[in-house]
This record gives sequence, structure tokens and C-alpha cells, in this order.
Amino acid sequence: MDVHANDTFVNFYAGAPPLNRLSFQRPKADVLNAHLERAKFLVFNEGKPLVHKGKISSPYFVDLAAVKPLVGEGFLAPSPNAPNEKAEESRRAGCILVFVGVDERGCPPGEDLNIPHGTPYFAIDATPAGTGLYAVKGDAEDLARQGRFEAPADSEWADARMSASLMDAWHAGLFAAARPIVDWNARNRHCPACGRHTYSLWGGWKRSCVTARGTPEERKLCFSNTGLHNFAHPRTDPVIIMGILDETGDRMLLGRNKSWPKGMYSCLAGFIEPGESFEEAVRREVLEEAGIVVGPVRYGSSQPWPYPANLMVGCFGRAAGGQSVRLDLDNELEDAQFFPRSVVARVATSKMGSKFTKNDYNQLDKAQDDRDVNAPAFIDPRPMDKFENFTKCPPETAIAGVLMRQWALGTHATHLVSSL
Repeated sequence: MDVHANDTFVNFYAGAPPLNRLSFQRPKADVLNAHLERAKFLVFNEGKPLVHKGKISSPYFVDLAAVKPLVGEGFLAPSPNAPNEKAEESRRAGCILVFVGVDERGCPPGEDLNIPHGTPYFAIDATPAGTGLYAVKGDAEDLARQGRFEAPADSEWADARMSASLMDAWHAGLFAAARPIVDWNARNRHCPACGRHTYSLWGGWKRSCVTARGTPEERKLCFSNTGLHNFAHPRTDPVIIMGILDETGDRMLLGRNKSWPKGMYSCLAGFIEPGESFEEAVRREVLEEAGIVVGPVRYGSSQPWPYPANLMVGCFGRAAGGQSVRLDLDNELEDAQFFPRSVVARVATSKMGSKFTKNDYNQLDKAQDDRDVNAPAFIDPRPMDKFENFTKCPPETAIAGVLMRQWALGTHATHLVSSL
């Protein structure tokens, strides 16, 4: 963690190193099908990864033979008489199957990218047809399935957040690349433009309305067939994570949601809205959540977050002096206050300060789901400076935990403060 905020470093889930995604190969069914023969498959069931039994930090990869009943014909190339070849590129008829990329670790430098030597990785959804959170009655992909996946006896399905947080950096990066695309395919079974069914293209990285495969007249039935529309491609939603310091640089603003695990405080956070820069989002969110006006803002680093598909943008900011925290503006937080560096350092280095159970993760997920629905009532006066109530903080696998530790523990803290 001994790095300057403007140095380049890799946060958890970002891949270390990342797979070569070879996106230019996604429309080529013959190339993807060739990859299938020697690939490793990361299998999901309702978003839960397949892991080794009793070792949830270890993904259980299977080969093509194990998933052949689900893979079926693999990816389909355009037929000779297809009215719209672009609508047929690497089409799938069956369960969700995503080409994630090729692991080039150990491969000779300067190899031909069209013929990679590394191991291909695919993600596949083994959720039984007609089940799961996103099940759609009569879904074409479900109806096209040829069989079921039989999980090996020495494997099990693991809680996604609990499992991934314990993976090594490389496998966590693979997980973070795979799970959001499987989830996106599962969520988008119907066309947002006309409501008809959609189908998978480009190795799982694009979905099109079924009208795209029709005649020119049939394609006119849906406007998604004209122009470029973001709902045809995977999306990632940016979230700003804010390490806000007071005017002295010796205290950091942290808050807590009432649904979080007991004693947990973290950096303030919020979704970046259309038309906002990172800096504008930081200032707006801190003002809305804590009533604090922020001046200088500095970008720290970013992190992919596969729950379900976010990009966390970590920033530091400095608050103007002479202000008091207020929570009555959007009522999102139960408490927020400026904590001294020594207090944050104590929690961040304590044995249990960043240990989370499966129930803790479920509470955090529920807090996100309940956001803006079950806002806590504003209570005044608040118990200011009750630092003993702060006993948990995010781990280093979350960028909020990184920002807090960079400030509280990093030897570059003086530089960080002086740069704001």
C-alpha cells in the first residue's frame, strides 16, 4: 500500500495480469468453437461459482466434456442464405456461454494474436432451465438447451461475494470479468425497445432482438435494428467512492447505513449520474449525504466490482473548514463523522476489523437493495465522536478499504494531503 495516489497499481478484481480478451475474435464462430476444444470453463448457477468442495477460494474449472450437454453446437456462423449476416455472428442457441479471453501467462512474446497459445477461458450458466431470479417462461435459450450440467462430487456452489473475496488476485480478476457478462445476458432476455425475445451474439458479448434475423420489413418492427443502442451491449455502472478529508487532512469522513453489519463505517459512495464528471459527482454526493461542501478532488484509482457490474472510481477530496455534518438532506446514512487517522488505522489493522461472514455480506447486499427505500429517520442530536462504535471497515479487496488504508497507513499520506 506504500504507493502515491497517482501511481498505477492494480486493485482487487482488476486482474493480475488480466486475460487477453481478444474482442476482435468474438464475431468469428469458427475461431470461438476452436477455442472450446481446449478451454477451461468457469461454471455459474444463479450467479454462484462452482468451487472445490470445502475450499470456496478455489474455482472448479471443467473441460468441454463436462459441459458438452449445455454447450451443444457451440457458436453458430451465419447461414449462406441469412438475410442479415451481422445478426448471425457467433450466435448462440442454448444456455448462456461467454468467451472471456485467453490466459497468456508464460506464452512467448510476440506471438500471433490471431493464433494465441494460451488457455482459453469461457463462462457458462448452468442454472437449470426455467429457474432462477431471471427465469422467463418460454425463453428461447432455455427451450434450446440439450441437457443439464452435473456438478462433480468434489465441487459445490459457493456464495459469490464470500468466495471471490477469498480468491487469489488472478482468479478474482477472471471471476470479475466473467460473472457480470453472464448476469447481463440473464437479465436481458427481452428487447428493451419492443419487448420481443433477444438472443446472444459475439460470444456472449452482444444481444439482439429476434427481429434482427428477419427480412428488411421485419427488422423495421424494432428500432433497435437502426443505430447503436447501449442496451445491445453489456453495461457497467460507475460509482464514486470518496475519501473526504477535513481541512487539516488529519480526519476522514466516514458513514454507515443502518442495514450494515454492526460497527461498520466506510467511505461515502454514490452512483455517477449522466452529465457528471468524477469531481462533480464527489461534490454532489458528499453534499447530499453529509451536508459537507468539498473543494479540491483528486482521482485515486479504480476497481471493477462484479455485483452485478460496476466500476468503482476512488477519489480523495478535501472539505472546506468550519462545517458540521448533517444527515437530513437525503436521509441515506444512519451516521457520518470525521474520524482521526489513529482511529481508522486501529480498525484497519485489527484482527477482526475487516473480517466478514456470509451473513455480513448478505446485509451489505440488502442495504444496497434497500437504498432510497428504507431510509433511516434523522435523529438529532447525533452521538458525535463516539469512536468506540467504529469497529469494522471494508477489507483491502474493496476500494473503499484501499482509500482508507492509503490515508491512514501509507507513508505517502503527507504527500496525499498536500496535493489536495
